[in-house]
Formats: sequence, structure tokens, C-alpha cells
Amino acid sequence: MSFGDHLEELRSSLIRALVGVVLGMIVCLIFGREILEIIYRPLLIVQNQNDLQPSLQVLSPTAGFIAFLKIGFLSGLIVAMPWLIYQVWRFVASGLYAREQRFVKLLIPVSLLLFVAGVMFLYFIVLPVVLNFFISFNKNFDMPDLTPTVFQSLLVRDRTPSSPTTAPTPDLNFPVVDEDPPAPAPGTAWVNATTRRLMVNTDSGVLSVALDVGPVPPAMHSQFALDFYISFVLMLCLAFGIAFETPIVVFFLSWSGLVPVAKMVRGRRYVLFGTVIAAAMLTPPDVISQILLAGPMYLLFELGIVVARATQRKTAVSTD
Repeated sequence: MSFGDHLEELRSSLIRALVGVVLGMIVCLIFGREILEIIYRPLLIVQNQNDLQPSLQVLSPTAGFIAFLKIGFLSGLIVAMPWLIYQVWRFVASGLYAREQRFVKLLIPVSLLLFVAGVMFLYFIVLPVVLNFFISFNKNFDMPDLTPTVFQSLLVRDRTPSSPTTAPTPDLNFPVVDEDPPAPAPGTAWVNATTRRLMVNTDSGVLSVALDVGPVPPAMHSQFALDFYISFVLMLCLAFGIAFETPIVVFFLSWSGLVPVAKMVRGRRYVLFGTVIAAAMLTPPDVISQILLAGPMYLLFELGIVVARATQRKTAVSTD
């Protein structure tokens, strides 16, 4: 192809890629509620396992709507990413010979599977580990002693009663159940041990209040803002999906002759350093996420080296 034909092919690929992204965003906006449930389910499970009330906070009147739009745009980009990868390989194949094009077309399904594997690895393995680490870390901060000092007592009005009250307290006994009763009478109260809530049935509906585990609540509750959490998860999905393309990149560089395998092997320490830098740029500023991305990314680099070497040996044998 001439240079002008390559530019025309690039323009066509960009248009097709943009159309795919727009369609993906529209589909994700239509199913935004279902996607949101998928995104926040790991967080709610980890919160519940750490004796916290499963919930996300909406910190401004527009935060919920903005988060919904963010789900549509970022999720649409993730959904359309296999289509974008296909367009990249299609453009690359247009500049190759027929034999090389057939070989590149074999890499397209592998690239798509690796991207999906990266997203699944993040969602089912990395995300629960990261969330559990930070929530458990926050739980270790106990409530301090709230007794005021002498100077603080002078500044803040003492609310302690002058004499202790001697009025009898009623003996309240709430049944503790794992599931809410099917048809409780008005005025019935119970404690749901599964959701850790005190429930009271009234004529207008069931009222409930969250209960903390332990005599003293922790000083820090891991209740995250909806928009920040959505950005955290979806950006990690993109990062892990792209990072899992490392074996394809290594194999293509070796197969095309741009970077020989021996040179990549000699530069392992530089690759490791670059992997750590890339993980720091692709993940939020926390060490756990960076390690969980840098480790698999480097292992995938080694996998690409193994595949490239095996292909070279096979090509050499067939040539002989």
C-alpha cells in the first residue's frame, strides 16, 4: 500500500473504532443500573465480611447522576476495548504481506481473550484483596478515650448529670433472627443478625437502624464515595486489561524483528523497572494495587519470551 492508502486505512480504522466506542457507551448507559450493581458488589461483600454496614455514600446532589454517566462512558470504553484491539490489529495487518496477515489474524482472538482475562483477574482476585486490605487497615484504629482533660472541661460544658438517675430501665428483649419474619404484627421488633440491623414494624412500614459490632465502634468507618469508587474500579479494569496484552506485544516485537528475543532477555532488569513504573502510572496511588499489577505484568512478559523462543525454534526446524 502507498502512504496515502495507509492514511486512508488509518482514518477508516479510527472511524470504526469511534463508532464502536459510542455504541458501547450507549449500551452501558441503558444497562447502567445493572453495571453499577456488578461494580459495587465486591465492596459490599467485603464490608459485610468486616462487620460494616454495606453501603456507598453520595456526597453531593449531582454525584449519583454524574456517577451514572461515568459508568456509561468508562464501561462503554471497556466493553468496546476488544473492538478497538481488533481495529489496531486490522490496521497493522494492512501493511503486511498476505502470509504475515494470516499470522496476525491468529493473534486477534488471543488479544481479546487476554484483555478479558485481565478484567476478570482484577474483578475476582485483585479487587477483593485490595478492598479487604484497606478496610481491615482502617478497622485497626480504635476509638480513643473521650474523657475531656481539665482544660477541655473548662471550655466545653459538662453534660454529666450531677446525680445518677435511679429510674428503673425496662427489660427489652429483641429476638435475634437470620431472616426477617414474613408477616410481623405492627409494633414487633427484632434484630436481623445477617444485616446487623434493629427492625421495627409499623403501620407505615418497617423501620430499621444499623448496629455496630462490639461495645465501641471503630474510629474510622470505611464508607466510600460512589463516584470515587466507580473511577477506582473502572480505571483498574482498563489498566489490567491493557497490561495483560504484554505477551502479545513481546511476541509481536520478536516475530517482526523489531526487538530480538536475546536483547529482551538481556534487558530484563530494565523491563522490570519499566513494569513497576507502568503499574504506578496505571493504578491508583497505593502500593498494593501497584504490586498486584506489576507482578502479573512481569510474569506475562516472561510468558511472551517463552512463546517467542518456542516459535523461533519451530520456524528454524521447519526452515531446515
